[in-house]
Amino acid sequence: MSNSNIVYVSGALSDVPAAIRPLYLDFYESIGRKVETLGLVAYVPHLNTDPVRHKNVTPKQVDLIDRTAVTSAMLVVAVADNPSLGVGIEVEMAYHANKPVVLVCQRERIEQRLISRLIRGNPAVIHEIIYVDFADARALLETFILSFLKEQAESILPKTLKV
Repeated sequence: MSNSNIVYVSGALSDVPAAIRPLYLDFYESIGRKVETLGLVAYVPHLNTDPVRHKNVTPKQVDLIDRTAVTSAMLVVAVADNPSLGVGIEVEMAYHANKPVVLVCQRERIEQRLISRLIRGNPAVIHEIIYVDFADARALLETFILSFLKEQAESILPKTLKV
């Protein structure tokens, strides 16, 4: 179990269609808020290194910041609805850092086979949240995280303290 209480919220930023970009940025932030209601710390990359709002942050700085955050996290939540090299790289970084990933995917995109099987098959992915709408995703994520935290706690408790 990681000593960290950071949850890294990964989501497409650079090539999301303008019509839906604000909706997804808000979705990532709402995931961060949900994580924080559970007593954890959310790291939402676009709040610090958004390619639109933070144009002066260099690619090397983004790599260093995000790589440090991913490898320091206890869990990565990866929203995979929109194609993104960054999300794929972050999931692979999590794999190499032995960090678990929960993949968040819209049901319709799964049914249409629009989510890469490569990201879905990454060994770091321990769970998929297949959702209908953003509220559904947040509720399913909360249930998953609570279960994940319980499992983590039980894995380190002495058998005499387990209920």
